[in-house]
Amino acid sequence: MRFPGVVTVSVFLERAKKQLVSAGLLLLALLAGSIGAWANTERVDQYGPFFFIHDQPDMLIYSGQVGANDLLNLKKALREHPTIRTLILKDNPGGLVHIGLVIAEEVYERGLDTYIPKDSFCASACSFVFFAGKNRLAQGRLGVHQISAPEMSGAQAQFGVSDIVATLPKYGVAADVLGIMFRTPPDDMYFFSPHEITKYGINRTGQTYAARAEPGPAPTPAPPPLEAPSGGNRPERQARAAPSAPEQPASQPQRVSDEQRAVNAAVLIIQAGSASADKAMEFTREFYADQVEYFKRNVSKAEILDDKRAYFSRWTKREFRVHEDSLHAKCQNTICAVIGTYDYVVASPERGKETSGTAEFSYILDFSERLKIVHEDGQVVRR
Repeated sequence: MRFPGVVTVSVFLERAKKQLVSAGLLLLALLAGSIGAWANTERVDQYGPFFFIHDQPDMLIYSGQVGANDLLNLKKALREHPTIRTLILKDNPGGLVHIGLVIAEEVYERGLDTYIPKDSFCASACSFVFFAGKNRLAQGRLGVHQISAPEMSGAQAQFGVSDIVATLPKYGVAADVLGIMFRTPPDDMYFFSPHEITKYGINRTGQTYAARAEPGPAPTPAPPPLEAPSGGNRPERQARAAPSAPEQPASQPQRVSDEQRAVNAAVLIIQAGSASADKAMEFTREFYADQVEYFKRNVSKAEILDDKRAYFSRWTKREFRVHEDSLHAKCQNTICAVIGTYDYVVASPERGKETSGTAEFSYILDFSERLKIVHEDGQVVRR
């Protein structure tokens, strides 16, 4: 949240909590889920799933599924209430993928902050909106998985994957996060633990957050550990807030370098092999060029599709883990070369076969229009 003056993250957390309850029973009811009972009162303006509370003019609550008219509703709320600086994501399970992406871009372009309150969740298409925040803070649960867009045709759904690869790195989303997103089946949900929130740099505060210029207490301890999401991976213990830092402006989104963009794409390419055969084949169809230098042979996309299909059929269980410290990229104009190593475990329960090891890979990626793989090579270095 951007106001005159800056405070440390721990103070921001405490003041954010105070702001969320300072509107009294009305705001408590909203955050507890009793939105309908208050939607028609003069103190709340409702725009579809968005709720503006006059007592908190810098905040807008986004609660419920991501729906077809949400972008129009968001724009109307922002137009009528230009004081809004922070989007509160309250119990939002996601919904329409393409709407989530365009709302995320609106949030990014306007420089809004995003916040998931404790005891709330934001998952699936909602996660795109969270990641787009200029400053972003997840005290509640953040969930991701492969996109599943029944409202879109196959080609449109693939375009959604392409948009994710091109857009989320711009928001400062780490390659590991993209990999986790892509390898989690669409009928499952991966909730990040507090440890992972810190490890992957998911919260973006720059060690300080802007806050109201008012006398305040000394920095308080970070909030207690988040509870494990029901049915999800068990979060580890929450890291404590960093010590007070010198005053500085709130962090600004940094442009992602071509090299980092290429590294992110390479990680996604490798980890896409962990997905279901159908999803992995969708990825192959979308991102390989029509002609590719493929393991020292010039082949057509059709030949690559046949080769990948046979591999996915032969090894029905697959897991790939990239060594982050092995990744190196070099770019010139729109062409990027990326090299690295990864561990793999593949199995065929039907045949009673399993093999594992470490392999090297190299890609040349063409970003001139949309991401295309124009070269692939590699070899096993350890079994």
